[in-house]
Amino acid sequence: MNRSQISQFIFVFLFTFAGVLTSSAQSNTEQKGDRLYNNKEFAAAIHYYEKELENSDNLAVKRKLVYCYLKTLKDTKANFLLENIVASPNVVAEDYLLYANLLKRLRNYEKAKIWFKKYAELNPDDKNIDKLILSCDLINELEDKQLYSTESVSINSPQADFASAFYKNGLVFVSGRKNQTSREIDGRSGEYYLDMYFAEKSGDRFLQPESFSDEFNTKYHEGPACFSANEKFIFFTRNKGNLNLEGKSELNLYSARHNGKKWDKAELFQFSGKNYSMAHPSISPDGRNLFFISNMDGGYGGTDIYVCRKFGFAWSRPINCGPSINTDGNEMFPFIAEDGYLYFASDGHIGFGGLDIFKSIFEQNEWTYPVNLGPPFNTSKDDFGYLIGKNKDIGYFSSSRNGSDDIFEFKQNPDKIHSLSGRLIASTTKAGLKDVEVILMENLSKEKTTLSDDKGLFTFDIFKGKNYSLIVTKPGFKTKRILYFAQDDENTPKQLNISMDTTQWVKFNGNIIDQFSARAVKEASVQIINQTYRSNSVSISDEYGDFEQDIDPSKSYDIIIQKEGYFTKVINNYKYQSDKFEQIELQKFSTNQNMELYAVEFDPGAWELKKNTIQELNNLAGLLKVNPHISVEINGFTDQDKGKKENKILCEKRAKLAAEYIISKGITANRVQYKSSGFDSGRSALVVKLIEAF
Repeated sequence: MNRSQISQFIFVFLFTFAGVLTSSAQSNTEQKGDRLYNNKEFAAAIHYYEKELENSDNLAVKRKLVYCYLKTLKDTKANFLLENIVASPNVVAEDYLLYANLLKRLRNYEKAKIWFKKYAELNPDDKNIDKLILSCDLINELEDKQLYSTESVSINSPQADFASAFYKNGLVFVSGRKNQTSREIDGRSGEYYLDMYFAEKSGDRFLQPESFSDEFNTKYHEGPACFSANEKFIFFTRNKGNLNLEGKSELNLYSARHNGKKWDKAELFQFSGKNYSMAHPSISPDGRNLFFISNMDGGYGGTDIYVCRKFGFAWSRPINCGPSINTDGNEMFPFIAEDGYLYFASDGHIGFGGLDIFKSIFEQNEWTYPVNLGPPFNTSKDDFGYLIGKNKDIGYFSSSRNGSDDIFEFKQNPDKIHSLSGRLIASTTKAGLKDVEVILMENLSKEKTTLSDDKGLFTFDIFKGKNYSLIVTKPGFKTKRILYFAQDDENTPKQLNISMDTTQWVKFNGNIIDQFSARAVKEASVQIINQTYRSNSVSISDEYGDFEQDIDPSKSYDIIIQKEGYFTKVINNYKYQSDKFEQIELQKFSTNQNMELYAVEFDPGAWELKKNTIQELNNLAGLLKVNPHISVEINGFTDQDKGKKENKILCEKRAKLAAEYIISKGITANRVQYKSSGFDSGRSALVVKLIEAF
């Protein structure tokens, strides 16, 4: 859902007291506005609050009216009213913060910084304020270099249109336009309830949009959606209008299969329907990972991005994507692309204001720090719903930059593209080298990969005015990093000639066995990462558990060994030793498996973490970090019986402190539970139980 429609997902109001400020002498007009306001019908409440302020200077009404303006994207009116509020003698710190954030959305960064600092003077303990001030300085570094052209697509309406998905030869998108299933107006946004639509594309233009499915669209909100690669499965968001015990309207994920003629009845996704929301699905091209957002307990902020992994016919429990991706703000609209990059919208990372679009990739078993896509994708308004095709020649995103949510199409600007060609030769013979891997890097982002042809030639299309680096590697030759600096057309070389020196490579041999049975583990993935150039190669163990890979013995490597049903093993800073055959043991796991932490020590009757205990917990945190599909429960025990009640209190304190320590190491809270297990003279003081292991 978009910011103007589903409040708890899009915008975190920065002073929550605005909704509870009341007066004992409320007028009839204010009371009517409050009834609509409390029902989250902000568009309808505006009329009564504006009427009330015609004859009143009520600060509480002004704050509620500002909130309504912001919820309905009336930033100019909100700005005018906030200027009045921050000049009031009864102004509070949260007014400064709200005004600063709005100024940032209006791209008045210098003035926003002034008001952020005023807020900081009154709230010096706010951990986010330094990041907000920094964002006002850094944002000017992200300039629009006109590398992409963008335009609003013809299927947009005067109402909200957003969050598209590729389907057949067109797009499925969400819209608040008048429709046949809702018919009623949503008082929160002043528009019709959201439905899903399909627009076929013919050449460069879209045909008239049609309702995507009468079976899926109801009188409440539907969308956005995503589809499996073969388009036989759909996952989509639905808000049935039900309120939970806290009075909040929850979003749920639904899925359905196409039987060849029509869509089967949509079914609730197995982890939906709880006392939290799930929305904005995106399925990976291989169908193994379903990304979505949720406000379930154990996250980092308002809404976080989670993933469920599919093994066979079962989905793992939701796995939080961790602190690299998620912040104390809102992360939303994930899209997992063909090349493995995760694109998402966030108002918690440093950006222009509102939601910005970022990208990250899962490398070496963790998500890289997100990169802001910059202009023209991001503005001071809300920008979200990024979508790009397999060939990367065309894509779409959504934005409120023109006053309401619209879908935009983007393409590479042909005037900014030119060809970077090169030839790889052996330094001794000057002969062209075939099958040299050439990786095009922009900063730390891997953009493209290719192999040289029979003559040693390769070509990339690159943007003019950008700096790149090339990493070239081939067994038997020294790996090189070539820096390519932006040049004007006159000085651009027609061809880069790269000479490669020979060096001795060796065969890195290994054998993977089960730790307990000593039997060979076949089809295990062995990822070998060159620490200097961050390039990697992958081998698969054979039926005997053996694998072999060419490596440069002068380099250091990180090695990641993975196999379904086993703990992932990571070997850091590996240096090759001649004539040594590496045998690697993998430990199998299963749910409800217990691991005794035998080195754990507590003083009698105490729960403080001692040196040996901290070391054991560091090992556990390391295990959880490289196995993001694992969730655990820490059970606290005592070997001294002080009575059932005292035993329970002591053991709970031990388990809780251990769990908090693990979480402090960057492990998401929803992966670490704790429990008091009481007296048992034969158990370690801390026992770890695997409660989820896929």
